[in-house]
Amino acid sequence: MLLLNGQPINYFHFSGGEIQVKLPEVIQEERVTLTWNPSQSDHIILLGLTVNALVNAGIYDIDLDVLYLPYARQDRVCAKGEAFSLKFICKFLDSLDVSGIRIWDAHNPELTDELLLGNWVWHWEAHDIFARHGLLNQFDLSNLVLCAPDKGATDRVSKLANHFELQTPVYLEKNRNPSNGRITSMYFNHDNRTVNGYDVMVVDDICDGGATFLMAADTLKAQGAENLYLYVTHGIFSKGLSELLQHYKHIYCHHVLHHSLYKSDENLTILQEFPNVS
Repeated sequence: MLLLNGQPINYFHFSGGEIQVKLPEVIQEERVTLTWNPSQSDHIILLGLTVNALVNAGIYDIDLDVLYLPYARQDRVCAKGEAFSLKFICKFLDSLDVSGIRIWDAHNPELTDELLLGNWVWHWEAHDIFARHGLLNQFDLSNLVLCAPDKGATDRVSKLANHFELQTPVYLEKNRNPSNGRITSMYFNHDNRTVNGYDVMVVDDICDGGATFLMAADTLKAQGAENLYLYVTHGIFSKGLSELLQHYKHIYCHHVLHHSLYKSDENLTILQEFPNVS
């Protein structure tokens, strides 16, 4: 999905599979914003061609909002013969003639900054999103504990708790089966934080299949947690929501990748929704 000043970009495919974009005949603004939430590889080419078309039309002041940074989780080479995908996508973004790039809750913001060399980049982190949307206003903060479901979420949850002066969070860690990488159990990484009788919000950047959050829910409930809530910035939800909603009273996300499949309802709150475009 790609929007120009909030409106979908028109494009089509040639018979050979190539993409061509078609900008509006008249663009009144001298400064434009592209909002990019890619859910397939074609959307990478679409972004590059759209920036090129804007520059060809004499528009040089282009801000890029990257809601979901593709390949952000492929932030290392794990085996011989694999690509360093995050480095590739950062080089692609560096090649674009844009004025600046805003990335929403990057999976690895420090490494992303190291790899993005050619553009002015700034990050919207989880605490920025919570503040912008007043996400905690509906909760009794004296009875709410935040939870990081694994090591990767620790910094995100700590910053969030410190920003809003919340109670000490819960930090979980995973045990995995070394032969297949599957999560076998979770445990509290310290003993001085109880969740017994508290509502708990599990916070992370991405929900894909949801196995981490299902295991986290079982672990928290076993320790006496009351209502469970889930917040993720990027909702992929590749296995749907039904099993998650058996454990979580409500799910919050900033946006979903497959926006034609999910809309806000009594179980799901999407903070930033978009029109259905291909």
